[in-house]
Amino acid sequence: MIDIKTKINAFFIFNPSLGPKEGDELKRILFFHPSQTSPDARKMQVGLCEAVVKFMSTFSSEPCEALQTQTKRYIFYQPEKGYWMVLVVTIPYTTKALSAIGESRGEVVDPTIMCDLLKSAYKMFRMFRGPFKNISNDDIYTICDQFFSPYISSRNITNDISDVIQGVSYLPLDKNSFFKVVCFIDLLEINYPDLKCVSFVYNEQLIWNSLCTEDMLTLYQYLVQTLLPKQVEREIQGGAVAAAQRHGRFISPPEGIQIKEDLERLMKVHLQREDDDESKQYYLIIYRTLSATICFTIDG
Repeated sequence: MIDIKTKINAFFIFNPSLGPKEGDELKRILFFHPSQTSPDARKMQVGLCEAVVKFMSTFSSEPCEALQTQTKRYIFYQPEKGYWMVLVVTIPYTTKALSAIGESRGEVVDPTIMCDLLKSAYKMFRMFRGPFKNISNDDIYTICDQFFSPYISSRNITNDISDVIQGVSYLPLDKNSFFKVVCFIDLLEINYPDLKCVSFVYNEQLIWNSLCTEDMLTLYQYLVQTLLPKQVEREIQGGAVAAAQRHGRFISPPEGIQIKEDLERLMKVHLQREDDDESKQYYLIIYRTLSATICFTIDG
């Protein structure tokens, strides 16, 4: 595993239209990591990337994807028109002394993995916060900082194909068992018409899904990589109390839903269900019993 703290030189998001005038360069930067970078250094990094993007647009209608210098590799990703996410990673370099013995400093991070990290970061942000374009200019700086600061520091980079191919592990069931799951979900939705089941996961393996493929991958990634490991750890360490809770409890919201005001504490997500034409905002309810985790949505 590659230490992300030493490999990532910078990660930032910018939109040139937010600071079109001279002197407003910092307004273009929605987020910058590391946070202790000076304003002048931020403007220099972002200014270089802006120039490269603009220069490349004169030769191709396709957005710029990468730039490499002697010591750094820049990966560009444009998730929405005008919004750019850039990951800058230190690459191996050599000196005369190292060259003489055939060595170099550092370990190579595959560009595909770098690009995948950017795409995953945006998909996770969009699921919890919505598209950049839907966030007001006054709020977008704070929202980006609140989301991306913990997100980027919690990521690990490995030169492994599993980091590139984001797949879903399905639980193989015989026809009768699968039919019981479907009947169970139908019964829940009939008795609680406001709830729509979007996923049924057992032991980190997917059984049922009613989201579009891309959003299911993002939700599944959040469940198996972030949420469920924490829950399993609590169950193991919790002793008798956790043993009683295993028979069924809400993970989100933790206290469950007793009154209408409890809905305000629900997690908001932007997802596209199979019967939707586009992504919409929903409240997300997550319920766990034994090793089964069920996700429901309520219209926001």
